[in-house]
Amino acid sequence: MSLYINPPNTPTPGNPAIDALYEADHPAHQSRMQELVTQRGYPLETYATVTSDGYELILFRIPYGKYRNNQPGVKKPVAFLAHGVTLASDSFVILNANESMAFTLADAGFDVWFGNTRGNTYSRRNVNGLYTYQAEFWYFSIDQLATIDLPTMVDYVLAKTGASKLAFVGHSQGCTLAIALCADRPEYNDKFSVIAHMGPVVFVEFFRAPFLRFAAINSLDQLFIALSVGEFLPNRLVAPLYGTLCPTWPLDELCAAALSFIFYGASIFITPDDYVSIATTWPSSVGSRNLVQWGQNFRSADLEFRKYDFGTACNVTKWKPGHGFLPKPFRESCNQAEYGSTVPPAYDLTKVTAPTIMFLGENDIMAVASDVEEEVRRFGPAHRGDFIYSDYAHMDFVWDRNAKHVVDLADVFFRYSPGTF
Repeated sequence: MSLYINPPNTPTPGNPAIDALYEADHPAHQSRMQELVTQRGYPLETYATVTSDGYELILFRIPYGKYRNNQPGVKKPVAFLAHGVTLASDSFVILNANESMAFTLADAGFDVWFGNTRGNTYSRRNVNGLYTYQAEFWYFSIDQLATIDLPTMVDYVLAKTGASKLAFVGHSQGCTLAIALCADRPEYNDKFSVIAHMGPVVFVEFFRAPFLRFAAINSLDQLFIALSVGEFLPNRLVAPLYGTLCPTWPLDELCAAALSFIFYGASIFITPDDYVSIATTWPSSVGSRNLVQWGQNFRSADLEFRKYDFGTACNVTKWKPGHGFLPKPFRESCNQAEYGSTVPPAYDLTKVTAPTIMFLGENDIMAVASDVEEEVRRFGPAHRGDFIYSDYAHMDFVWDRNAKHVVDLADVFFRYSPGTF
């Protein structure tokens, strides 16, 4: 079963050329999530909600499992899965049913929901008339994903299910969003029964991804701003190329090595054959300011996670691609206008009070122990424990066929879910 519920007030562009571009980004055209779930015998429902600034966010739901507690309409504890950067909800269902986090939770008796932040493969509409080919569509950073997108989705899920709280699991930047939300809007701590962090990335002083570290040190991310680049790794361009070149030997091993080197680090569990499936969904598009904010925090002299740095030059005219890609002027904001300070404020992790569990890999070059230890120290009593996997790299939490962490996650969710539905 698949269900798509449109949000109200969705605009209909009048220009046929614009309309074609708009429809190409409609999530109904992005069927991979539906295929991955329904071909394995699970139901899938699709919902849409709209943020306060007009972005349509697509949520997917597996309301019940295949083997147990599969009665439709029976209230269950709610699990919410949040994807990482360059990923989307489909990263949680790439593997077979007995190996996937999402399917395992559904079979265990959870009502499983998946979020998709603005700009990724599925959430590519704006009801205020912005389109993904326009630079303005991409004028958002991690701050908007954390303080607008995530609470919009959480509130929608709680209202739809009637649950008082939900069990949250984030991977990579998905963890970042939950931490930033609870720090910036502390009332949301009470909406999570537990927050499970898999490969959590907040502080990045010690992260070891070679290419990303090189790019951050040399401020390569600033090229996005200088060139007014909005979308990084557009899925419609990169995925077909990756999917065409990488499935065959010897390019499969080369692609696997390149992906590991550039982004996530090598895994001993994920094989070149696995990348054939991964290539059907990766990458999911990401806004360039998202990456710029990571670069800014890496280069920061203090061990903090700060909001997006607009700079201190106010009322400066810059240029961006306009109609027909001709440049047009615009005025960028500045820190003084945004924050009332020349320095962006830091997220205060001591305000995170929801029960927090860390899932860590000793081979993770993104969520490095030294950085995570500082996160845990600031969480204080909110930190309730760790699961440490000696052989895990960063992507093993979503792409690895080893189910150890999935079993541990289900146990954690069961422990914290009573009384929430």
